[in-house]
Amino acid sequence: MLVDEARERIKYLQEYIRKIESYRPATMQEEAVYLYVQLESVTKVVQELNKKGYRIGNRKLTTVDVSNIIRGKPKDEMHEMAKLMFMKNRKRGSRYW
Repeated sequence: MLVDEARERIKYLQEYIRKIESYRPATMQEEAVYLYVQLESVTKVVQELNKKGYRIGNRKLTTVDVSNIIRGKPKDEMHEMAKLMFMKNRKRGSRYW
């Protein structure tokens, strides 16, 4: 890795840390986005949200619910970051035969 590339990665990571530390989720949707940026796993986000008691109606959340939240129109910088990560992970996980 070149020194310039390392500097760019450091800047990116410092900005990532700043965003994570300053973000205060106020809704279940914001909490889902915030957790996804940290965990990068829809399944893990669903588990955490269900542990915290979040529900849709009277049922527990599913991976489809969280995926739909993340794929929705970004409402803030954190949501934009989550959506980009989600799309990148989807492409990496899909297989074209």
